[in-house]
Amino acid sequence: MGAYESIRDGERWPRTSFMRRRNVIIGAASGIGGITIIGSGAFDTATAERTATVNFADDEDAYLGLVSESDYAIDDGGELALDFTGVSTDGEGIGRNSEYFFDLVFSIANQATNPVSITITTDTESFDGEFTLYPTGDRDEKLNDGSNAIELAVGESQSIGTQIQTGDVDVTNDVDIDIEIAGEFDEEEGDEPEEPEPDPFDELQFRSGASQIAADGESQLTDQSVIAAWAPLGSENIDQSDSDPVEYSSDDEIPIVSVDIDSSVAGLGTPELIEDEEADFSAGNEEFVLNLFDEIIDGGTVLWDEGHDGFWTITDDEDNSFDDFVDYAESNGYSVDPTTDVESDLDDADGIVIASPSDAYTDDEIDALSDFSDDGGGVLLFDESDFTVFGNVPDGVDETENLNEIADGLDLGFRFNSDQVEDPDENFDFVTSEFNLDEFSGLFEDREGIE
Repeated sequence: MGAYESIRDGERWPRTSFMRRRNVIIGAASGIGGITIIGSGAFDTATAERTATVNFADDEDAYLGLVSESDYAIDDGGELALDFTGVSTDGEGIGRNSEYFFDLVFSIANQATNPVSITITTDTESFDGEFTLYPTGDRDEKLNDGSNAIELAVGESQSIGTQIQTGDVDVTNDVDIDIEIAGEFDEEEGDEPEEPEPDPFDELQFRSGASQIAADGESQLTDQSVIAAWAPLGSENIDQSDSDPVEYSSDDEIPIVSVDIDSSVAGLGTPELIEDEEADFSAGNEEFVLNLFDEIIDGGTVLWDEGHDGFWTITDDEDNSFDDFVDYAESNGYSVDPTTDVESDLDDADGIVIASPSDAYTDDEIDALSDFSDDGGGVLLFDESDFTVFGNVPDGVDETENLNEIADGLDLGFRFNSDQVEDPDENFDFVTSEFNLDEFSGLFEDREGIE
């Protein structure tokens, strides 16, 4: 058995030479919780996941920052590790029957806009020795049981020290000590910290798309809790088939994408998702629709309705096929399957895409869709313009009416307009950057798209 020795502020007074030493690393894993001590000479840093809530060093987007205050604390590419190899002159680190106090090891900084109360708890069940954290300057105040909170005003920080007493333990074995750092922000003295907004992509492209209108079917849609994107400023909606649409002037904001979050339904008309000479996926269309999948479907099996003579398909018609997008969605974890029996297949689905149906849905099918939506299933409704000469819609067929019958059955906060949207240069094929980032920022988050 080795004799007892003590270290103060990193200095060591040996009382015997019969000691086995071990390199101890404190790794800080972000997210509110945890720091892990790993007894292993094989590592010189600890792995840490990065989040927007807690981060290391000087990340201005983090609410709490963990900052190195000593030679033992290493900032390694956004990770904080405490390496005590240098405790001994032979580089073997911490030994048996030793007590170590390290002041000014790292600090916790309040980088939010609110005062914060920070508590620290540790789980030392796997360690037969003693491990505690304390605020530098007061080694008697222990921060291990969550009862001693650190109060930090906006911009303040607190240095943290560590005490390690190994006792008669075998420090050659791995030692895991989990530590949770929790911050509770004071909402009364300031604004609650907000999640940093994602970087949006630049634009969406629409070709021969239609607008959306209010749920009454007779007035402009202006509810910004429903509208996700507008056509470019100065655009107009054109009546191509004497269908008497709700009119938008060049002074109005024209909704081109609407989302009823409560019903998990999105209506849009229609994003460019076919790669050809006029579209090369340089806009954020496929990312946007996949973000819609994530928002209102959230994984699983997505049906693509092929049983109501919809123009946009994933089978049969190569010219009007969204098969490139289907491959993209499936590479991101979705299963996209065609269906000709919506009423039956919804039982095993998580979402459905209905693209410009020429054949109306039956009452039973609409009831099944309504039940599906009520149970959390996601529904995407693709509309297109009323330009019937385009060759896809026979005279006398009103796809917009068919979609609105579905919207009525699902009691959505919007309806579809029988029109064609054109940008200020009278182009029906246009791009827009008019996004409602205040309400739907996540739908426009830039992500890896189709190359």
